[in-house]
Amino acid sequence: MTFPQPQDWQSRIRNLKIDLDRIAATLSNRFSAGEATPTTATSEPLNEIDVDFPKFGIDALGREYQQFIAWFNGIPSSGKLLAIAGGGLLGLTLIKTVFQLITSLITLSTFGIILYLGYRFWILPKGE
Repeated sequence: MTFPQPQDWQSRIRNLKIDLDRIAATLSNRFSAGEATPTTATSEPLNEIDVDFPKFGIDALGREYQQFIAWFNGIPSSGKLLAIAGGGLLGLTLIKTVFQLITSLITLSTFGIILYLGYRFWILPKGE
């Protein structure tokens, strides 16, 4: 049974950087010759990595809030009124659903306690 040879990642990364630098030099020569206009992607260094913002946490919540405020300020007055009315109805519906869930849990726990007490006082003594 033959095993694959371990790859030399350092040399592969070095070779990729050399290839990227060669391509970047070719592109910059073309742009300086006037063949095309450079874009912002080619003017940035190739070794920088763009990092996305976190998708959760306080920073992400603040960013979402700012986007919502920008969207809300961009809609007309009638749209703002409809958005507020729709948000209010949605909020009331969510509150109603939470109260129904709490009521169901209280009802189930009360029913469970009644069943346990019935078992404990009427069924268990007969078996002894």
